[in-house]
Amino acid sequence: MLNKNQGRSMSYTLITRKYRELFLPTLAITMSNNLAAFIDTILVSLFLGVNRMPAVQLCFPALALMNGFQTMFGIGGSLLAANAQADHDRHMGNRLFSVSVSAAVGIGCLAALIGTFLRALIIPMLCRDPDLQHHVLDYFSVLVLGFPLMCFLVCISYFVRADGCAKLASRAILISNSVNLCMDCVFMKGLGWGLKGAALATIAGYICGLAYLLIRYARHPKRQFGFVFPFRSAAAWTEIKEICAKGFPTASVWLYLLVNLQTLNNLILSYGGTMGMQAFSICKNSLSLGNMFFLGASQTMQPIVGVYAHEGDYGRVRHILLYSIRIVFAAALAMLAIFAVFPRFVIIMYGTVESQASVYFSRVIRIYGLALPGIGFSLLMNYYFQAIDRKKLSAGLTALEALLPAGLSWVLAQWFRMPGIWAGLVVGEIVSMILIIVVLLKDHRCSNGERLFLLPAEHDPSVYKFSVKMEIPCAVKMSEEASYYMGDRVDRRTATVVCLALEEMLTGIVLANRGG
Repeated sequence: MLNKNQGRSMSYTLITRKYRELFLPTLAITMSNNLAAFIDTILVSLFLGVNRMPAVQLCFPALALMNGFQTMFGIGGSLLAANAQADHDRHMGNRLFSVSVSAAVGIGCLAALIGTFLRALIIPMLCRDPDLQHHVLDYFSVLVLGFPLMCFLVCISYFVRADGCAKLASRAILISNSVNLCMDCVFMKGLGWGLKGAALATIAGYICGLAYLLIRYARHPKRQFGFVFPFRSAAAWTEIKEICAKGFPTASVWLYLLVNLQTLNNLILSYGGTMGMQAFSICKNSLSLGNMFFLGASQTMQPIVGVYAHEGDYGRVRHILLYSIRIVFAAALAMLAIFAVFPRFVIIMYGTVESQASVYFSRVIRIYGLALPGIGFSLLMNYYFQAIDRKKLSAGLTALEALLPAGLSWVLAQWFRMPGIWAGLVVGEIVSMILIIVVLLKDHRCSNGERLFLLPAEHDPSVYKFSVKMEIPCAVKMSEEASYYMGDRVDRRTATVVCLALEEMLTGIVLANRGG
């Protein structure tokens, strides 16, 4: 039989193995999204030149605004609809599904109309540099036409995932990204349509991904959500308010990101001009490579931590958190080494190694790389705070991450101009990481060592944990030990019945895994 330390070691080995099994498919999804964005921007630089690449970055605040709306309706609506389905209220689930998707598409259509007819007012807000405004106009004027499709695809994807068809939603996003990249080559390189072609390729990706998702989901045998006319009842407006209230806390991340990017874009254009914006675009786009691992580790960790924290198994929570931290820091340090030692390798991918600005780009990439550990750690801890239900702390960290680097960059730019902006980005991420550690240490100290990572240092004594080898004698022995444990807490008859059932389950698992 295993002793206590051996059992704990086996328990942690098993949960680590399960983490790795979940990490690879999660990494594949984040890799699909981030690689598509990364390659998309590289293709713009290679086909059209690095001088047109900032147009994509300058339009991102508009995309962030739309992402905020579609996330709010997608997450808020899918959570409420899933609860309705769990209560066997299929009609309400269908209404919430229909209201959410219709509202998201309506917002997308409204944004497309506003962006088309008021683009003469919007473009100067996105870009203050007259030399770049015509590039931004080329990209934005076509991209804005795809906002209804983007809202439709992303919003309905949340419902498809909530309906137990996560792979279907992931395939639709993968198809959308793949078509986007293929059409980039056709429209930009083959047909010579420039930035308008890049935006049109994005729309083509939305069309294909959405068509696949709608056709496959409509035919799925286990589909629960169906479309009904959403605005026949006056209750639709009340439901929209409930959906917004449920989804806004998560969607607010995009609002902070919008403020962050718009502030930084304006600062960099003011002090660094076109070349500064090119350097910033290269750095932000290259961050997508690190984000694949940061998001992969964070999104793998979150559900596991959430389950074990709810069960009071705090030892496993800390084990998974520390394991995730190691992955994040390993990825961050590897990226930092590439940025610091081989910056020319990064700028080669953008086709700018022979340009006069290559030395400047290399220097900026080295500086920006110092922010990677802070970015990865803060992202991971944000997901951790959400998993252990520390929502206020998570919201505060989100606001801090979005506003502190931009705020410091603005302050330092007043004295040091462009070097101050780059320094502010790095210092902001480092300060965020330090503040998180200070919060954790303060909580540990104020609890006199009884709390660690904001959770009790010891597991709940009312919970009996064990790990056992997949052998029948070990299963029998474990049920006997469980009987002694329960004998001190419940009557003998109940302890005997429960432990006999436990023995039957354990031996059944052993025989099933042996094929017998």
